[in-house]
Amino acid sequence: MRLHTKKFPPGYIDEVFAIWYDAGKPVAPQLQQVIPEYALLKEKPETHVLREWMKSESWIERAEQLDLEYRRNLDEKHILSKVEMFERHAEVGREMQTISLAWLQENKENLSPGTAVRMLVDGINIEQGAAGIPDALKKMMDMKDEDLKDEIAQLLADAPAIDADNY
Repeated sequence: MRLHTKKFPPGYIDEVFAIWYDAGKPVAPQLQQVIPEYALLKEKPETHVLREWMKSESWIERAEQLDLEYRRNLDEKHILSKVEMFERHAEVGREMQTISLAWLQENKENLSPGTAVRMLVDGINIEQGAAGIPDALKKMMDMKDEDLKDEIAQLLADAPAIDADNY
């Protein structure tokens, strides 16, 4: 495939790539509508030229790399958000325990034992449920893809077999 780049310099082609990628990789006729003219020629590339650029290995590889980087960033944001949520849950659980214990000490005679015990147990369960999860998620974020695959394979190997007839 012969790329029609003689008329258009690499800087302009890079600009068109950025517009194409940011616009969600539209087809050539749609892209041609939104790109600026190349100032020195006062013209835009024809649609067949844009199609060649879009199908070129450099554009495909570059778009795939950007897509991969975007997904990684999105995954990292989701993981960090979940870590923060679990840390908040652990803090709420600890606070519930503190309130429950203080209430128990001050109002032993006025507090029903069931209420105090429920509050204490709930606080402990929330803290235990949230403890360790943030650390595990942070550890997973730092793992290489190959290590993650090995970890998943090991978890699947250790998992009990599922009887499909019971579902």
